This record gives sequence, C-alpha cells and structure tokens, in this order.
Amino acid sequence: MSQPLGASMYGAVDLSGLSNRTNGRAGSAAPTGAAGANPAASSGASVPGPLVTDITADSLQGALEMSQRVPVVVLFHTSRSEPAAALDRQLQALATQQNGRFQLGRVDVDAAPEVAQAFRITGAPAVVALLQGQPIPLFEGVPAEGELSTVIDRLLEAAARYGITGVLDGDAAAVPPQPQLPPHHKEAAEALSSGDLDTAHAEYLAALKANPGDAAAQTGVAQVELLQRVRVLNPEQTLRAAQSDDSLNAQLAAADVEVAYGRPGEAFARLLAVIRRSNGEERDSVRKRLLALFEIVGTHEPVVAQARRELSAALF
Repeated sequence: MSQPLGASMYGAVDLSGLSNRTNGRAGSAAPTGAAGANPAASSGASVPGPLVTDITADSLQGALEMSQRVPVVVLFHTSRSEPAAALDRQLQALATQQNGRFQLGRVDVDAAPEVAQAFRITGAPAVVALLQGQPIPLFEGVPAEGELSTVIDRLLEAAARYGITGVLDGDAAAVPPQPQLPPHHKEAAEALSSGDLDTAHAEYLAALKANPGDAAAQTGVAQVELLQRVRVLNPEQTLRAAQSDDSLNAQLAAADVEVAYGRPGEAFARLLAVIRRSNGEERDSVRKRLLALFEIVGTHEPVVAQARRELSAALF
C-alpha cells in the first residue's frame, strides 16, 4: 500500500474554476472574464528564475509557487518519443522568444511518474499550464503547425487578466523568494513536518477562529483529523473487517483508510451506501464525514463532483 495522504502527492494539485476542463485544445481552456491585452514584457515585475527548468516531485511545489507570479507551461515528455522531443524544442524556443513572460517546466514522465499521476497525465507529450497554482489542461499530443504560439498567446492573455505579469530574469541560479504563510498556517505546517498532529490541529483551529472564512485552514483541519483517525488503524485489518461488519464505525474507519491511501472513489461509494440505508443521527453523521472528506480530496475533483450529485440524490 502506498504512503498515506499526509506523506504523498495526493491532493497537491487542486483544480479550480480557472479551468474549463476540456478534451480539446487550449483555446477553450483559458479562464473566462474581461478581455485584456497582452502586456509588454517590460510591464511586469522582474522575477528571479530560469526560463526553462526540470520539474520533479521535490520541485513541484516551487513550480506551483512560481505560477503565482509567472505563467508556468508544464511539458510532460519522454525520451522514448520523438514528437515529445520536438515539442520540447519548440516550447524552449518560444520561452526564449517571449523573454521570460512564461516559464517552461519539463517533466520526464519516466523519471517522475508521480508528478504525471498528480496531474492525471496518461500519455506524453502533454502540456498543462499553471496559473496561481491551478492547472489548466492545454493539449495532449502535438498541436497543429502554427497553433502552439497561439496557445501561448492566449495563456498570457488569461494570465494578465489575473494579474500574473511577472517577467523571469533568466538567472538559472536564482532562488525565488518564498511566500510567507500566515502565522497559524506556518506553525501548523511545521508541526505536520515533525509529526505533531495535535499541535497542527490546534493551529488550524486557531486560524479558523481568527478568520472563519479561511478555506485553507478548514481543509487543514479536515486533513489533520483524518490523519489522527488513521494513525491508530491497521489499514489491511480495517478494510478486511469492513467486508463483514456493516456497523457505522467500521464503515467510517474503512472510508478513512481508503481516502488516506488515495482511493476516494471507493470511500465515497462506501459511505453513500451507508447513507442510503440509514436515517436520523446516523445518516447525518455520515453526511458530515463525507463533506469533510470532500474537502480533503478537493472540491473540484471529478470524483467529488460525482459523489456530491449522488449524495444529493440519496438525501432528497
């Protein structure tokens, strides 16, 4: 069994309303909103960093943070594919021509399969844009001749509408400044890194008390509470027991294990089945657990959207 949520890539990439997910090309993937002209390269603030960089599991967070200031175009490639190599060369040339208005991040799917999995990439080449930490699918395969520059232009227009107009200085040795977390979030992150779940939980609750609308803190509370519940369970025994034990506690524990180990679909189906056959306080407690698990997995994930529809049908 793979590593649980707290130590894995699961949920690291959260799709948001910036993206209209399609199976087509990038023209329909850009965020909608008021039209904006392409900013000149000199209009953006200088951002330290290279025009082209390789992305691994260890450096993915840096790419997400870079996309707060500069659009990041992520190419998923493999040395086994000549079309992927050709697309890599074209994107590198465009990155140079655009003078730092976007960064090209290269992911070798053979060397970093976990990054491809985090982005739901199933084949190479494929290209995804990052804006404000959110992925926007651009295309799979190789675009038609002349289309690639149009895709990049539209991406830059979308970025400008969201105020992302930084310009890379091209310094490969530069270390971009790290964004500062709010105090309670910082304490929670440090506690999580040392395995102190109780302190992390308290810090996220304190952040929520200070700002009840803090969505990140709300998700943090749900994540830590899941880890607190799972740490006392034996995953294999818990799942095996739930096969013959229909009790509420057994099913809730099994669902926790399934979400923590990257199997949310199974967890949601399990709890939805409990809701359909229960009523009163038991049904309400399962509903609340489902909503908390939705927060952990990511409210924009397709598996969550489907489970929400099924939950509504089951309740009403």
